[in-house]
Amino acid sequence: MPLQEALRILVVAFCLNWIWEATHAAAYVESTGTFWFRLRHCLPMAATDALWTQALWVIVTALIHRPDYRWWRLAALAALGLATAIVVEHVALAGGRWTYNSLMPIVPIVHVGLWPVAQMTVLPVITLWLASAQDGLENEEHQPPD
Repeated sequence: MPLQEALRILVVAFCLNWIWEATHAAAYVESTGTFWFRLRHCLPMAATDALWTQALWVIVTALIHRPDYRWWRLAALAALGLATAIVVEHVALAGGRWTYNSLMPIVPIVHVGLWPVAQMTVLPVITLWLASAQDGLENEEHQPPD
C-alpha cells in the first residue's frame, strides 16, 4: 500500500471515527458529560479506530489481491469490521473497560452495543470510499484529453 494512500485512509478514518465516537459516547457510563467533553475524551479512541481501519484494509487487500474485486474487498472489509467489533466489545465489557447505559441499543444475538458494531461495519467502508475518491480525481487529472 503506497504511503500516500495509507495516510489518506488514516486521516479520513480518524475524522469519521472521532465524529462517530463523540456523538455516541453518551451511551457509555464513562463518557457522560457535555459534547465538548466527549469530543476531547474520544480523541484516543478515534486514533485507535483509525489504526484499526487501516489494519482491516491491509488484511483484506492481502487476502483479496485482485484490484478488480473492489466490491468483494469492501464487503470483506465490512464483514471483518463486524466480526472484530463484536470480539472487541465482548472483551472490553468482560474486562470492565467500558459500560453501556440505557442509551445503547443491544444487538440481541451477540449481546453487544449496536453503535460500536455499526461503527466498525460501516465506517471502514465509507472511509475507503472517501479515501479512494481522491485516487479517482488524481487519475482523471492525468488522463489525456479526448
